[in-house]
Amino acid sequence: MEDVPPPQSQPYTFDLGHLLVSDPNPLPTPPTTTSTADKEALLAARAQTCAQALIKQLLTACPIQRSPEGDLHIKLPDPTTALPREKPVPKEKEKTKWDKFAEKKGIKAKRKDGKLAFDEASGEWKAKYGYKGKAGGAAGGVGQDWLVEVDEKAEKEGGEGGDGGKKAKKQKKGR
Repeated sequence: MEDVPPPQSQPYTFDLGHLLVSDPNPLPTPPTTTSTADKEALLAARAQTCAQALIKQLLTACPIQRSPEGDLHIKLPDPTTALPREKPVPKEKEKTKWDKFAEKKGIKAKRKDGKLAFDEASGEWKAKYGYKGKAGGAAGGVGQDWLVEVDEKAEKEGGEGGDGGKKAKKQKKGR
């Protein structure tokens, strides 16, 4: 903190609610032969003095409180600068006939059940149906029973292949 800010013709204006400091003083005009690095250094020095002034103002003007955990907090005042808004505040949409009726009768929107279910066997969340689903597919159900023993008696009675997987299909439907 060896830098002492240069004398100012106009003081800074502060809006501590937005942590804003405005410096109305013009920047000194450097000679045209000055390099961009010198201009950057000049801007950095001005920004540093403004930041130091803002911190000094925060520490002197705002109350400092200690939380139960031991942390220090600065209570900021309400902002004084009104920030502009790009678009006007949207108007509240008028309720449809259904919304009015549902509100009158006490009908609430149905919650979605979700697409995932927890599979205790694998300990993972899996889709309830479809690809790698809990009910079947590559990771469960029929995909795991890729080898099925054929009953010789049923094969002789029913011809080639026995029941053709009808038993497994019935078991799956019964779940």
